[in-house]
Amino acid sequence: MISAASSRPPSAGPRRAGVLRLAPILVALAAAGSAPAAAARRSPPRPPNAVLWSAAAGERAVQIDDLRFVFFRRSYYQQRAPRSEEASGRRVQVEDRRKECRCLRFEDWSKTKFKLLRQIEISYPPGGRVALLRLTERTGGLREVRADTLFGAKDSAPPSFSAVIAGSVREFPLVLGSDPGDDWPEERLVRILLVRSPPPPPRRR
Repeated sequence: MISAASSRPPSAGPRRAGVLRLAPILVALAAAGSAPAAAARRSPPRPPNAVLWSAAAGERAVQIDDLRFVFFRRSYYQQRAPRSEEASGRRVQVEDRRKECRCLRFEDWSKTKFKLLRQIEISYPPGGRVALLRLTERTGGLREVRADTLFGAKDSAPPSFSAVIAGSVREFPLVLGSDPGDDWPEERLVRILLVRSPPPPPRRR
C-alpha cells in the first residue's frame, strides 16, 4: 500500500532556494554590464567652454569645471609681543583671508553671479599689471571693468580665477602683485563661455 505522502513529487524547495540566491547576483551582473553603456549615453563628451593663450602655442580650447572667483579680505588683529620688541606689548598682525564665490565681487561688495553672465573675456595690456574684463550678460548687455575694481584688488592679495582643467586646479591672476618681478603666467585664460544658447533677439520698438 502506497501512502498519500509517498505519492507526492519530490520537493522543489532546495532548487527554488538556489534560484532565489542567484537572482540578485544575475541582476547585479546585468546592471554592471549595462551601466557603462548607459553612462556613455547620458554623458557625451562636453565641448570646450574656455580658451587659454600662450605665446608659444597660441589659443587652445579647453573644458573647465568649478570656475570660481578668488579674492582676499584683509583683516587686522593684535597679538602679544615681548616688550623688548614692542614697547606696548602688542603687535598688529595683518592677514589676507582667502574667499571664493561663483560670482564677481566688486569694491563696494556688490556682485554679479556667473549664472547671469554669458561670457567673460579677459585681456592683458602689454606692459600692464591689471587685466581688463569684458562681461557679456545673458540679456546681451556688455560691461567692461578693470580687474583692480574687483574686491580687495587694491589693499590685499591680488584676485584671480580658479578652475579645474584636466583634473587639476589652476589659478589665473587678474592683477599682478607689487613685486616688480611678478609676471603673467605663460598660459593665460582669455575667454570663458558660461552659457551656450544664443542671446535673445533685441526688442522691437
